[in-house]
Amino acid sequence: MLNMIAPFEMGICVDNLDTMIAFYRDILGFELISEIDVLADRSTKAGFTVGGYRIVRMQTHYGERIKLVQPVNNPSDRMSGEEVLSNRGNVFLTFIVNDLKSALADIKDTGAPIRTTGEIFEVRDGVFLSIIDDPEGNHLEFVEYADIAEYRPELV
Repeated sequence: MLNMIAPFEMGICVDNLDTMIAFYRDILGFELISEIDVLADRSTKAGFTVGGYRIVRMQTHYGERIKLVQPVNNPSDRMSGEEVLSNRGNVFLTFIVNDLKSALADIKDTGAPIRTTGEIFEVRDGVFLSIIDDPEGNHLEFVEYADIAEYRPELV
């Protein structure tokens, strides 16, 4: 069994770090925690990329973190397909929110593509969701539960 000592973190390879920081900070409310440059020799030995990279850590108010990572050498375009689950290995981040309509109102102003027909869809009884892409096409799922205690009783 994995003995984790901190909340789960997710890394995202990005092309435009400034645009992505602005989206996750200004629209989704993440706090910028740190910015670090990793030199090519360390980046290569670690197995990330041969040219080095800049990594930015951002955190939610619950303590989860994402790491936005921009390689010095431009990364290849992502191949995600038309649907979120169209290619093996596709990843999506899920944000559980209290008020999905309010969350979408802020995000829609950015022009982010909304993948969900009608913007909000009740995928099963009492579970409403919307799937949106961030500025670089990474998939984000926003979910509202009519009864969060049924899904995550440890949170209430």
